[in-house]
Amino acid sequence: MERIISAAFSFLIGTVGLWAGFKQLRNRTKLNQWPTTKGRVIERGTYQPFIPAAGPPAFRHSPLVKYVYQVSGKEFINDSVRPKRIQLPRHNTKEWAQKMAGSVPDEVTVIYNPEDPGESFLVQTPRAMLYIVIGASCLAILFGLLFLLVFSPK
Repeated sequence: MERIISAAFSFLIGTVGLWAGFKQLRNRTKLNQWPTTKGRVIERGTYQPFIPAAGPPAFRHSPLVKYVYQVSGKEFINDSVRPKRIQLPRHNTKEWAQKMAGSVPDEVTVIYNPEDPGESFLVQTPRAMLYIVIGASCLAILFGLLFLLVFSPK
């Protein structure tokens, strides 16, 4: 009975991971079609994003990069470094977050949503990261199969 529950859990994790990975690859493709504009960083620092169980408090700091940009003569201010549709803010130590915030140049290229210019980001999520999610999900499914086939009672 335990092997069936373990296999079902592996299949569930693998299936959800595959679904999420492929969905985010599609999102990434859509985001690559968004237009860009020039922007200017107006504030740098760190903050602690609300991410439940993100790790010990010492590793919950994210870089804060506030930037201003214009679309069709209207000014917008945002602080999303990576697309929120795909990825939560990256976090680590306070020193790491300060270093990351400091590494962003004063003049930035802003990628913005043409339907809602207030939604923007600076850095696209790497495709390799999404492929790693898909690969790990496939491994979870294979682990479930292996658990059913190899560890079955004789």
